[in-house]
This record gives sequence, structure tokens and C-alpha cells, in this order.
Amino acid sequence: MAHGQSNLQKGITLYQSKKLEEATKSFKGIEKTSADYGAAQYYLGRIAYDKKEYDDAVDYFKIATEKNSTNGEYFNWLGDAYSGVGSESNVFTQMSVGPKALRAWEKAAQLNPKIINARVSLVDAYIMAPEFMGGGEDKAKAMAKETLPLLEESIKSNPENFLQQYRYGKITALTGMNMERGEELLLKYLKHTPTKEEPSQAGANMRLGQIKEKQGNKAEAKRYYETALKLDSKLEGAKKGLERVSK
Repeated sequence: MAHGQSNLQKGITLYQSKKLEEATKSFKGIEKTSADYGAAQYYLGRIAYDKKEYDDAVDYFKIATEKNSTNGEYFNWLGDAYSGVGSESNVFTQMSVGPKALRAWEKAAQLNPKIINARVSLVDAYIMAPEFMGGGEDKAKAMAKETLPLLEESIKSNPENFLQQYRYGKITALTGMNMERGEELLLKYLKHTPTKEEPSQAGANMRLGQIKEKQGNKAEAKRYYETALKLDSKLEGAKKGLERVSK
């Protein structure tokens, strides 16, 4: 291209500027024979994911991982896209895509141990999935043991990274590990106004409810679950938690 800027570079610049339609045209202009084709498919996947078009995102990320099977980020996003499909589907589809998401995140964590998102997703997936589907509490705790120090390191290097604070709290809420530290970080998160890309305050209250429930403090757990549901009445985890602690 003129001035030495490739379609890929042009597309990335447009994507970062939130000009998604123009970025899409640039990425789709890259030939299958080009060395940039895999990266273009990855960015098309990101655009589809941003639009919540999860089936299309899966297709793009799959091609990206086939073109570059050593890029952990491609597998991480493939796992997220499968999870997105599952979140909007019936239980049968969830049972089909759940193990695919899990395998993609496992591959991402294997290729690049520092992709914290894949590791946090795996803790959640292992807790949710039964052992015959590749899950289980032991696996979740083993992954959490590796992930919590990475999160702590990330938080220390950037104390304003609220997403990492929430993730730490989420892992402790799911596994019962390092709960005092998790509670401390979630309370700090509640003083922050989340962006659209960050977990909601309802979610943070739910995680605090889960920690209090694990600590045997039903009254405090109930208070957090009720607060979570006032902020988001559709939060299933908070609904189920409130049912448990109200008995």
C-alpha cells in the first residue's frame, strides 16, 4: 500500500479508533494467502465479539488459531467467544460449547501463562463443570493457586487496575482461598464506578456474598446478595445464593 501502511496496520488503527465498519473492510481486504490473514481474522473476531455476534466470532477466532497455533491470545478469545455462544443458548448447546471453551482457555494458559483472563475463566469453568466434562473443585483450586500470585503482581504494579482487583475477589469467592484479601479488594472495587467493560457493582456484591457464605456468615451474605439483586434483579448467582442463606 502507499506510504508503507498495510491493510492490517490500517485496520488495527481503525479498530482502535472504534471505526468498526471501516476496520472490517480493511481486514476483509486481506487475501487468504497473505501472512497477515490470521491476524486479520483475529481482529474480525474481536469486532464480532464487540457486537455480541458470538457465532461469527467463533468462526473468525478458529481460523486465527489455525493460522497461528502458538498465539495464546487467539485461543483466549476463542474460549471467550464459545462462552458467549453458551450464555445465549439452551442447556444442550451449553453442554456442547462449554468443553470447547475450556479447551481453548487451557491452550491459551499453556501457550502463555501470563494471560490472566484465560486462567480466571478456567477457575470459573472448572467450578461449574463436573469432573466428567473436565472440571472439578480440585482443578479450580490448583489453577487458582497459580493465578492469585499473578493477579497480586499485576495489582501491585498498577493499583488502579480495578478489573484485576475484581478478578482476585471472584477467584476467592469461587474457591474459598485467600478470602480476606479477596474481600479487601472487592470492597475497594465497590468504591470505584465501573466502566462498561468492567464487571458491575452488582457482581462485586454477589462475590462478597459468596465469600461471606463460605465464611459461615449468613446474615452478611444475605445482605450482599440482596444488594446485588437490587442493582441487577437478573443475577442468577445472587438469586441462588440468597435462597441458600435464607433457609
